[in-house]
Amino acid sequence: MRKIIISLAILVIFYSSANAGLFGDDVDLADLSQLSPDALETLKNTEFNVFMAKVKHAGAKVLENKASEDLKTSNLTLNSKKLHLKSAEADVKEAQATKDQRQIESADTALRQAKKAYERSEMLIEWKKMEVDVQIASVKKAKIAVALAEAERDLARVSALIEQNVALTRKYNLSDFKAKVAKKHKEYEKALSTEAKKTAEAKKLNAAYEKMSKQ
Repeated sequence: MRKIIISLAILVIFYSSANAGLFGDDVDLADLSQLSPDALETLKNTEFNVFMAKVKHAGAKVLENKASEDLKTSNLTLNSKKLHLKSAEADVKEAQATKDQRQIESADTALRQAKKAYERSEMLIEWKKMEVDVQIASVKKAKIAVALAEAERDLARVSALIEQNVALTRKYNLSDFKAKVAKKHKEYEKALSTEAKKTAEAKKLNAAYEKMSKQ
């Protein structure tokens, strides 16, 4: 029994700390306990929306990490192409010293190819950098989406408390909760717009890279 009590205590502490700060509760669960089962049932959708928003936020962070790893890989490729370019430049100088026209032409051809490969890698870097920016914007949007979902959940909770005439609802100001939802909604729309702009820029860079790759 003692082990069970300790385990439950740890779980409560973990739950409280995990939901503090960024993902906090503004409505006391003890107050919600006074609601009827039917009233609690009406809160299911907003509660689930918070869960889904948190899942999407976690997913956005996974994509951000992937984009960062892709950028690192692209940087390694760029460094490799840079070394190849320097080698090709050195080969041209050596060929010119021999005054062998065939060797010079071959070295010049290799140099042009090395330059194109390096320029493509530079363009790839620009695209991958913007992809990272897109994912950073997506994480920010997802984080705000969580805050918005929580604000809408809390508004639904307070509305239910007021509708059920729970005595403790006098400590909640409904207009404050409505104002918070409106504020978070504006923040979300702004974050959504920022993400859309960066996504459009990333698509342009991707198109430019694809075009260069076909040349």
